[in-house]
Amino acid sequence: MSYASPVRPSVTGTLRALEGMLLRAGRQTALANAHAAVQEDRARAAARRDAERALAAVAARAEPAVLPAPGT
Repeated sequence: MSYASPVRPSVTGTLRALEGMLLRAGRQTALANAHAAVQEDRARAAARRDAERALAAVAARAEPAVLPAPGT
């Protein structure tokens, strides 16, 4: 009767598994932070586009500004 020797994990494999378990929460946090940053950038870009359109519309309708005479 022969017995199969148990397969022992390598040190590298053990360390990788341990690292994966320990860093999983950190990776999830990093991904959530990156997603939030992308959403904020998109919101800022949309607000900037809206402001540019509003300023262009106002500039197109506005009459030339009359500056006050010097000394008044």
